[in-house]
Amino acid sequence: MDDENGVANEEEEVRQLLEHGVEVQGRPTDGGNAPDEPPNAKPWVWTITLVLGPTVGVLFASGAIPLNAEDSRASSMLGLLLWMAIWWASETLPLPITALLPVVIMPLLGVLSSQEVAKAYMNDTQMLFLGSFIVAAAVEKLDLHRRLAISVLLFTGTRPKYMMLGMLGITGFVSMWISNTATSILMVPLAVTTLKQILDSSGRLNNHSSTPSRIQTDGQLQGECQGQHAEKHTPNDMVAFELDMHEQDPPNNLHENLKSDRLHKFAKGTVLCVAYGSTIGGLASLVGTGPNLVLAGYWEQHGDIAQGNINFASWMMFGLPFSIVFGASVWFYFWLIFCRGLEGSVISTDVLQAERVSLGKLTRAHISVIVVFASMVLLWITRQPSLHGWGSLFRQKTAGDGAVSVLASIVLFILPAKEFMGPQKILGWEDCKSVPWDIILLMGGGFALSEGIIESGLFAWLNTKLTILEGMPIFVIPAVVSLLVSTVTEFTSNVATSTIFVPILAALADASNLPSLLLLIPGTFACSLSFMFPNSTPPNAVAYGTGLLHVKEMVKYGFVINCIGILWISVFTLTLGRLVFGF
Repeated sequence: MDDENGVANEEEEVRQLLEHGVEVQGRPTDGGNAPDEPPNAKPWVWTITLVLGPTVGVLFASGAIPLNAEDSRASSMLGLLLWMAIWWASETLPLPITALLPVVIMPLLGVLSSQEVAKAYMNDTQMLFLGSFIVAAAVEKLDLHRRLAISVLLFTGTRPKYMMLGMLGITGFVSMWISNTATSILMVPLAVTTLKQILDSSGRLNNHSSTPSRIQTDGQLQGECQGQHAEKHTPNDMVAFELDMHEQDPPNNLHENLKSDRLHKFAKGTVLCVAYGSTIGGLASLVGTGPNLVLAGYWEQHGDIAQGNINFASWMMFGLPFSIVFGASVWFYFWLIFCRGLEGSVISTDVLQAERVSLGKLTRAHISVIVVFASMVLLWITRQPSLHGWGSLFRQKTAGDGAVSVLASIVLFILPAKEFMGPQKILGWEDCKSVPWDIILLMGGGFALSEGIIESGLFAWLNTKLTILEGMPIFVIPAVVSLLVSTVTEFTSNVATSTIFVPILAALADASNLPSLLLLIPGTFACSLSFMFPNSTPPNAVAYGTGLLHVKEMVKYGFVINCIGILWISVFTLTLGRLVFGF
């Protein structure tokens, strides 16, 4: 995809980012388009994809393209799947609107009733996401993430390699609980504020108040991107800065010149750490990113529990070690690339201390949110009935992770923000009006597709055709799956990619007599391996929007990170994955 077509989206979030006027490398985005204009740069492309999708669907549904399946509904379902895939890949319509097609088409095709389709759009997995988002809104509203980030940076110190490690680590941790997009938007201003101090002191920062900001983080932008409440996230507003290596007066000597160039390169690495840390951290927990929940929802409805159970605890047992090792590998690579030749502290801790002081002391509301958040995570981890957790106390073992997150969110509407029994509560409904229904609808559309694929007989037909992995060495399979999915997800939404690939990979595994999770785990994790292009995922777009990076640099560094990710996905799937999920 051409970067001048605007930044595409993961989970439809970055489309909202661009619609509020972010400029990339001085080029206006398509955010200035009227609301009724197609998202594609060329109207004729939009028209072709608009017509192509339903045309393909009709050809399969009418039998014009024979499928030779036992159930005639399988052909119709394949047509709908391809229709939605075309519209998702081309963003002909907003992704969540395309995700609503099953509500209309499936009952007409006789695949599922309207009531059965509607149930797919709000299940336990969706409630898990919804409740977690509301709790995350409280964390963001009180700037707890910022307090944590500053404390970590003060602990790790301001030597380049440790500062970069701190940025990567804290961004990854925050991204475990808050969406990748929101995390990058919240953390980049902190990184830029710190980098401004470093680059300004080196005499290489050309700060023009009249220069348009390449990334704006005003309240409206952050508040509407993924529905985050961000009006307080940038006490030192994002600096509109531009590094000009030619207009500045040359340093007095060669040593200072080399140091300044290295600081410039270090600034690039730090911004990339925030972007990549947002993505890597999202893999660690079940609620960290959309593809994780897509797999969990599919497995809850159609998975073979004998192969393994996917819940918050089991995901953490696998995802957290993976994210730590993956993140450490990225940090080591970045240390070699961006920190060599820089010794000693690059910035005084006084800047960070001042930031921490500006946030004030912890209040009753801060402590309440910390307790509720910690309790929610503890209940998630200890729920597993098979491990004699608290879930086994219920006769039918019906309490799910969604119930825990919803309970935590409800409590935050009860607890007082200031005085005991006071009228002001930690959360009010105005804090939750921007719930990301786009993501909920997108995942719901994926769950509806999965139901239709199985009910229509398309899954059974795929079992007879997808036997390409038979005879392939088992240690190669995770790498092959990861390579395929990671290539596709560079150009399409991560959630849409997982929505399409999860049922197909399950059918592929069944047809090849392989454990389903042997393909589904690497496939799901690979949906987040989109590090190469600014339009691959919103964190990349936010990093690119600072103006520090060029596309060719992101491709170069991102390609290496993708390769590292594929390697670790393969290793962890064949080792820890078997221990945790039992396949």
